[in-house]
Parts: sequence; structure tokens; C-alpha cells
Amino acid sequence: MTGKSVKKINDNVYGSIGVREQELRVIDTPIFQRLRYIKQLGATDYVYPGADHTRFSHCLGTMHLVSQFARSMKGDDTGSDGEELQRLRLAALLHDVGHYPYSHTTENAVKKLGGKSHEQFGAFLVRKFLAEKLGSYSPSEIIEIFIGRKRTSSLLISSALDADKADYLMRDSYHAGVPYGRVSLERLISTMSYANNGIVFERDDVSVENFLIGRYHMYRAVYYHKAVVSFNLMVERIFELLTRENFLPHPNDLMQREDEEEISAYNDNLLMTSMYAYLRFGKDNFLKRLIRLFLTREPLACVYLNPQTSETGNVPAETAAVRRFESSSVLRKFAERAGVGEEEIFVATMRPLSLIDEKTKVFVRNKGRLKSITESSGLVLNMVGRRTLYDSRVYSMPGRSKKVGVALRRYLNG
Repeated sequence: MTGKSVKKINDNVYGSIGVREQELRVIDTPIFQRLRYIKQLGATDYVYPGADHTRFSHCLGTMHLVSQFARSMKGDDTGSDGEELQRLRLAALLHDVGHYPYSHTTENAVKKLGGKSHEQFGAFLVRKFLAEKLGSYSPSEIIEIFIGRKRTSSLLISSALDADKADYLMRDSYHAGVPYGRVSLERLISTMSYANNGIVFERDDVSVENFLIGRYHMYRAVYYHKAVVSFNLMVERIFELLTRENFLPHPNDLMQREDEEEISAYNDNLLMTSMYAYLRFGKDNFLKRLIRLFLTREPLACVYLNPQTSETGNVPAETAAVRRFESSSVLRKFAERAGVGEEEIFVATMRPLSLIDEKTKVFVRNKGRLKSITESSGLVLNMVGRRTLYDSRVYSMPGRSKKVGVALRRYLNG
């Protein structure tokens, strides 16, 4: 492996992405090409029309950036070694190969159906269909990196500050037409190193703070936008019900049949085709009504939206009360009290937001001593680095918001 690019791919974020021979063999497979037809942000383009970019471009971008991250890191399993860098690039390229239609939007539905996470599905695809394309690199060592089991290498793809997040922030902000995720990557990467099983920044630099704040603002403005969440909840429910009605193949059945052609067609286009098929041939029921609302871009009614901050780990009481609706028995009783069908209420528990990911150790080197980034001299990190935003939502089908709203106020007031 020479490490030389055999092909250049034009990219609207970085200008050009170099691809090596080993990577090109993977990219040109039907399994990887499937990612061209899976949108990165689910139904976000219903609100931000330009945000219809795909997992395909994101995976290429992550592979491109991970080389830059790795060359800047000083650790015992990344960096200058050409073989390890190639493994890292392949892992970055394949880290999202197992995403289901509409990406993260349908992952909760897959879990309800008893399916695997997209990382597990991706591991299956790598082992079953892509192993021979990896040449001398074993599928297991590639998988270990992208599922987070290989120390430093995994940090470069899955941590508080990594190539994956850097690419999706840059790419998503570009396509959504917002400025929040556009950061100075060159300056950010140049100050990074590795120690104490975490990421170290050699300077208490504003570029680090800008990256963390930009990520936070992207969640608030784009990923957690009220209407974006509404449309993604609709897609999630539609996906689940279409699968139960056998208008979509079950993810577990795909794994059992091991049909490469069938799996390669398991994408957003198949989901949309199934929606139209159900409108023609399905029962006249709630699912048909929901599909019509989605296809005509009529959102759910937002009945409850009240983000609250508190010390990390201390979930506000009101947020915890809304979270209890995740239990089907609690939601069923509430729906009865509200006088609506259980299926007409949608609950979204958003991932808690904080500037610093608790799972990753992030340090700043100050006069030769490592200190937590929350001890940064930067005012913003000092003020909010230890606080978290908790956000749970309740939506209802149009025309049901008044009943659900009245019942919800009574429920929250005790």
C-alpha cells in the first residue's frame, strides 16, 4: 500500500478528496453505493431545503478529515504508521455504512422492531459483503475502530471532537445554509494531541471553544428545530408501521436472507415508494392518514416544548415527567385521559446537550500540566461547561393539540 491517491473526488466542502486504491474498491460496491440514496439528516430538508445531502458524501468527508486528525495526534496506535493510517481511513469510510433509510430518524423504530443498531448492521455488512474488498486488512480490526473499541483510533471517529463530528458540522451547516458549524479546522487540528486516553489541546485556543459552541448551536437551530423533529417523528412512525404491515422488509430478515441486491435497495427511495404503495393498496387507517400528512408537508402540532438546563446528570423534574411517556403503559393511560388515540401522541426525548461530552476526556495543556477543558480560561466554557440542556417534546396529530395540551397541563401540575 503506497498511500497514494488514485482518484480525486470533487467535494463542495473541501474542494477535493483523494481516494486510494483500497478505498475505491470499497466505494464502488453496491453496499457502499447504497449510501448515495440515504439522506444524512432524514427529513430535515422539509425545513432546510438544501439539506438533502447524503451519508455517501459524509463518509468520504470523514475519511478525508481523519487523515488530518491522525497526523496531528501523538499516540501509540495512530499517526505516522502507514498501515494503521489506512485502517483508520477505511474505518472512517465505513463508519456509517449500516445506516437505515433516513439515517438516525428511523433508528428508534428499528430498535422497537427488535433490529440491530446501525453500527451492528454495519459490522454485518462489512463482514459479509466487503471483507474481500479490504485486502490484507481484516474486517474485525476495521470494525473495532468504528464501534469504539480501539483507544486512540476510535477517539478520532467517535468522541467529543473527532473527524466524524467535524465533517457533519461543516457539511450540515453548508447544506442547511447556516453559519454555526463552519469552524477553522486547520487551526483546530494543528493544536491537537493525545494523552491520558483522551484528547489534548496544546493551547487554550478560541478555535476549540468555537468548535464546541458551533456544535451546540447546530443542534439547537437545525437538528432540534421544532418542525424538523416533527417531520422526523412522522418518518419514524411511518417506517415502523410500514414494516409491521409488510410493506417494507424487516431489518432482521435482510440479515437472514443475506441478499446483497435486496440490501443495496434498502434506502430512502424504497421507503418513499412504500409510502405511495400504501396509499394505493393499504388499509384506510391511521398510517394512511399519517403518510398523507407527511407527503403534503403538514407537520404535527407541538404541544409541549420547554428545554431546561441543570447541572449535568440532574434531569429537571418536568423533563423527567415527560420522559415517562416513553413507557407505553404510561402513554396509554394519558391518551385515555386526554380522550385521544394513543397513536395520535408523539413523544421525543432529545439527547441531552452539553458543550463537553462526558464520555470523552478533553484536556488543555497549560505550562506542561494537563487540565480539564472545563477549567479553560475561556469565559464560555467556564460558565456552561458543567451544565446540560435537557429537552423532551410532545406532539400530536393536527386537530388533537387542544385535548392533549389540556391533559398535559393537568398531568404536569400534578
